[in-house]
Amino acid sequence: MTAPIHFYLTFNPVLNDNLEKGMTQCHEFYEYLKTEKKENIDGHAYWGRMIGNFREANIDLDKFQSTITKNQETNCSTHLFITDFQNIWVGKVESVCAEIEDDFKTLPFYKDKKVEMWFKISDFSLLEHTSEGCAKKLAELYIDNDHMDLKIGGLSPFTSGVRFPIFVQDKSEEQYFDQIDEDGPTHLLFRPNPAITNTGFSRVRNALNTYIFPEAMYAKIPHSAKLELETAELDVLEQRGHNLAKLSFNYIKAFEIIINDLIIHTLKREGQADYFFVKPTVMPPKLYLDNREPDVVPLSQFQRNYSITQLMYLVQRCVKTNNMAFHKAFQGHKFFIKFFTDQLPKLLEDNQVSNMRGVIAHNDINRIDNHDAMAIRNLILGIGCKGLIHVCYQNFYPGLFKNMARVQGKYDDLVKGSKKRQGGHLKKVA
Repeated sequence: MTAPIHFYLTFNPVLNDNLEKGMTQCHEFYEYLKTEKKENIDGHAYWGRMIGNFREANIDLDKFQSTITKNQETNCSTHLFITDFQNIWVGKVESVCAEIEDDFKTLPFYKDKKVEMWFKISDFSLLEHTSEGCAKKLAELYIDNDHMDLKIGGLSPFTSGVRFPIFVQDKSEEQYFDQIDEDGPTHLLFRPNPAITNTGFSRVRNALNTYIFPEAMYAKIPHSAKLELETAELDVLEQRGHNLAKLSFNYIKAFEIIINDLIIHTLKREGQADYFFVKPTVMPPKLYLDNREPDVVPLSQFQRNYSITQLMYLVQRCVKTNNMAFHKAFQGHKFFIKFFTDQLPKLLEDNQVSNMRGVIAHNDINRIDNHDAMAIRNLILGIGCKGLIHVCYQNFYPGLFKNMARVQGKYDDLVKGSKKRQGGHLKKVA
């Protein structure tokens, strides 16, 4: 399976100068679209690609629409990445067009602007809100497709010589809008995103990076899992009379999303997902190693997440049958597969993680006391113990993270020199 092709645009945040400090037209667009969706869940809004008043439109809309159609055929959304190099946003693109006079659902900001093309957006979210985070995300966007005359291994704020909008692929291949967990709002813009809605968010992100996850590890965590962690940690930090049982659900969901990324998305990124199958007509959808069952579709065309129990069963079957496609996808991750099959099941069972998830999902949270809820937070984040998220990433990327808490230098020569100066032995203390 080849990576889906998406679109990339930049915008000038000072053009809309009637907003408060730190706010841009993207923040305003986010609020506008959210209002539209509250009134009509199928609502939308248009983001425009502006050009100078004296320029003529020169866009091949068919290229853009064919890209959207091709992604839809594989059940993948098309993303519009928008950045001012401080923030980077992502929108779900339904279609493109040249005019919207009869459906002017957009910001008043555009009324006196010349717009070359419009992107019809049905969902929208903020991915990064710092220049450093923005640059890291841009580095994951690359150009290697038939719509562009050049190839670039990773974009940056200094990428030049291109005409916007750019056709790009995403190294992470994260399906922001297609894998939304069913336990909650149906759209990403309805889900809490502290980076947009709370000024204390920076403290939360800094605390997570300083005390729990080094930035290199945090960068590996999927966006939707970060939202779960950051929302819960903001609540803990602000001590807003929170319900710890409800918060424990955020941590469990974050861990589920990470496991799905490490298992399912590895199969997809390594081009092996067409050899696995899903039966979407049953709930929960079942995973198969072959297509002998009726009504199955390739895993590459199914974007929902699976429970950890389902994934454990899948991995155990693949290991037991020596499945060739699975072996190819995970040949560089043997430590992780061993941990996932040998140690993780017992850790989760001993701490009743699946049972607690079921209790919370069925709104029976009064059965869970605060100690057990906090224990889930500690177990997953690694507070007072080696956290499950850490262990998963350290086993999946041993070369990157195995020495994270291990001193690498040699200092014995300093000790030997000290002893030599004292005559080769320690003086007896009277």
